[in-house]
Amino acid sequence: MLSIIKHLQYLIFWFGIYYLSVSLAGLFTRRCRQEHPPQMRFAIIIPAHNEERVIGKLVKNLVNLHYPRHLYDLYVVADRCNDRTAAVAREEGAIVWESPHHRGGGKGQVLSYALSRLGFTRGKADNYDAAVFFDADNLVDKNFLQVMNNRLLEGEKIIQSFIDSKNPNDSWISSTFSITFWLNNRFVLLARHNLGLSCGLAGTGMCISKEVLNKIGWSTVTLTEDLEFSIQALIEGYRTRFAAETRIYDEKPLTFITSSRQRLRWARGQLNVALLYLPRLLFRGILEGDIARIEGGLRLLQLFVIAAGGLLIPITLLKPELLTFTSIYQQVQARFPLLNIALVTLPYIFPLLTLWMDRLPRRPFRYFPLYPIFTFSWVPIVIAALFTGHVRRWMPTEHTRDLDYYQLPVLNSRSSRTKSIPERQEM
Repeated sequence: MLSIIKHLQYLIFWFGIYYLSVSLAGLFTRRCRQEHPPQMRFAIIIPAHNEERVIGKLVKNLVNLHYPRHLYDLYVVADRCNDRTAAVAREEGAIVWESPHHRGGGKGQVLSYALSRLGFTRGKADNYDAAVFFDADNLVDKNFLQVMNNRLLEGEKIIQSFIDSKNPNDSWISSTFSITFWLNNRFVLLARHNLGLSCGLAGTGMCISKEVLNKIGWSTVTLTEDLEFSIQALIEGYRTRFAAETRIYDEKPLTFITSSRQRLRWARGQLNVALLYLPRLLFRGILEGDIARIEGGLRLLQLFVIAAGGLLIPITLLKPELLTFTSIYQQVQARFPLLNIALVTLPYIFPLLTLWMDRLPRRPFRYFPLYPIFTFSWVPIVIAALFTGHVRRWMPTEHTRDLDYYQLPVLNSRSSRTKSIPERQEM
């Protein structure tokens, strides 16, 4: 027993070293520098379940992107709606498909239906070069399709945009949730992009080329169809890239219960993805010497490591003599004193760095003292997911923040700060 606990503690320690080491690559900004004339043709797909309050603002936003209108079409899939979602989307200019037959299968089934109907997964999408995906509550930067056009023409096949916040000031939960996403953009997605690894998809603001969809199809079965698809693609050698130069804005939960329910679904999905694909991903990575596949496999282990750390807490509280972290830190401090300081402080310095580096609004950071509470709340959620991973029921989140694009608090704050913050050099 003592040996198992000791090895688990060493595993958690070295996994933290690995994660922080990769995160350091997020200190640099690397973007697509080449600007290409618009030529890529896009099918924009928006799954929507009872989203009449927000869908109209998104469609209106998308119709007015800074990209030739004849090069993209908007498809709203009204999934089992019993409100005016379909009617509102049509009024604003979208092509609407109503699909009442999906019976709660979730977003993955809706996307599979749309991609098949458009011909992407049957090799018949002759009218388009790529599919783009948004959630119904999103708003989108005007340059989104132009950025995707540039990156596709530069050879990228799967692209994830920056995920920003639509309502960072609504509550302490929406603020800390927003900080978490901002941190993820820079020190997870951008960091891996900078290192040439696969950053992974984040559920919305995604662009996938016709080539990838033709080869892989869309056959996701977990609650995190975005992560599952990006892992399926990575197994086949397609790395997900990150576009920091364009953003989408989604609505963050307002209450702790709502955020916990959403995070529980994500945790269950990620654990199931790990169980389904981790052995194959690591095997292909080791066999072919592909560091991106190997790192992708290591990243799938993160929730198991969090769960292990959470389960060790009551054990070591009952029997403090089993805690070996003290000796680990003593050894590290003796040999690498600066590393020891970094391990303690960087997880809290990184979010503050994002405030400056990404020109974020200051107001949500008034709740930063509560950020550690929100972060550590992941531990019981992950443990709960570990014991309820068999639950596959999709739980939709209600969206109510019906803002126009130019009303976004994040956008207005960033615009007001542009003159006072000098441009930083890119890699």
